[in-house]
Amino acid sequence: MHSLKPVLIFLLPVLLSAVAQAQTPATPATDTAVIATVLDRKITASDRDRLSGIILGALLEKFATDNSIEPAPEELDAFTRKTEEKRQQHEVEMQADRQKLQQELKDPSLADAERQLKQKRLQSIERILESSLKMETQSKAMEEQMRPMQRQMAHQFVRAWKINKALYKKYGGRIIFQQAGVEPVDAYRDFLREQEKLGAFRILDRQYEAGFWRYFTNDAMHTFYPGDEGEKFINIPWWLMDEPVQ
Repeated sequence: MHSLKPVLIFLLPVLLSAVAQAQTPATPATDTAVIATVLDRKITASDRDRLSGIILGALLEKFATDNSIEPAPEELDAFTRKTEEKRQQHEVEMQADRQKLQQELKDPSLADAERQLKQKRLQSIERILESSLKMETQSKAMEEQMRPMQRQMAHQFVRAWKINKALYKKYGGRIIFQQAGVEPVDAYRDFLREQEKLGAFRILDRQYEAGFWRYFTNDAMHTFYPGDEGEKFINIPWWLMDEPVQ
């Protein structure tokens, strides 16, 4: 189930915000009212839709700092290399699909409805390939400027995976599938409960408490990996799956 959308902690707040927006109380506090605190930061009602993301994000940053979690250069190289390989592989597959559709559309016996579907699919593929070619051309023309951005993206992906892996190692629990990638949701929950007991964060306005915890405690919201499969994906991210054993 792994894909080119690995779990990222910097994306998790987006998911959590979407959940919170659907559960915002009917009579929210005024925007300047302090509804929670995390470390030395006060969170006002103006950020109520991002409450879970702000708190988890701040605490994960501290966890990474406290545990000296940073990607090694060779880890960034592996991510960059695999990302480029996947991009090229996808482009080859799209070109093959285009050729196949072009050939199929030459069949005079093709039913009108099926012909229309294949033509739409072909047009979609051609647009994607055209956009891909433009982006590749622009990237080559701006190679020096793009390289730091690519390295920064690799840093974000790899660091996020290493944080998740460290959390899973410490807290264990189940792993969930998201379009953004795998998440150690039970580890997030236990980590947050521990941090709350330590006073690292507090939900001051109780009307937001249930919404804050729902993402981490409501099993119905998630698709869980079987134990062994989840552990494999959290310990070996998609970009290292095919790497030779050192």
